[in-house]
Amino acid sequence: FFQISLPGFLVNVYVFFKLSTRKRPFSGFHKLCITKSIPNSIVCLTFLVWSTPLCALQKKYETIPRSLNVGFGQVAGWGAYILGPLLQVCMSFNRFYVLYFPLSSMKVSRFPITNIAIILALCIAVVYTVIGFPDECGFVFDPSILSWRPEDFECALWLADFIFYSILSLSITSNSLNFATFLKLVSSRSVMQDTLHLIDMINCTILFKLNSAIWYQFIFLSVSFLLIHALDG
Repeated sequence: FFQISLPGFLVNVYVFFKLSTRKRPFSGFHKLCITKSIPNSIVCLTFLVWSTPLCALQKKYETIPRSLNVGFGQVAGWGAYILGPLLQVCMSFNRFYVLYFPLSSMKVSRFPITNIAIILALCIAVVYTVIGFPDECGFVFDPSILSWRPEDFECALWLADFIFYSILSLSITSNSLNFATFLKLVSSRSVMQDTLHLIDMINCTILFKLNSAIWYQFIFLSVSFLLIHALDG
């Protein structure tokens, strides 16, 4: 975890400050790029200050305070996790709109539509964060399997499925916009970036079940989860 989370956190923090200190005013896309570095930093930092120490100390899952475990899990695993794809949809729509409606985009440039979109995305992320705090609904880190997982209750498992279909819907929306954009401008990086979260969801819901070995599940659950946010920076 340490070898990925520390560089990932530092890179995303660097991106945040580098973009934030550029000459103003910021374009809508610029604001989205700045905001996008925040959930990436949160996930990397969570692995750095929570997952890594728990593994290093060889803590048993039963001895970890649920409130702390769920707190880190909800903020990083659901709140920050859903915020990334939400912002990616906004970025895809921004590219689509500018390319297909260049004159209209110039006319509405003074309307704070990007600010509204960012605030709305943050509000949705907060909702996804708090829904897991009730008993039996949380997302937690389990050192015995070196991975994050939903609690072994119906509520948590249902919410995990809900997250999966949310990511799937956002990925389809984002890549549909990218495909339309592709018709006018080749943008292979954008397509790959918008698919990262969907790839991770496939890893942690389907592929990890193909082998019960801890090392295998560690790669397809924890490494996949951390790596997409480290690389996204």
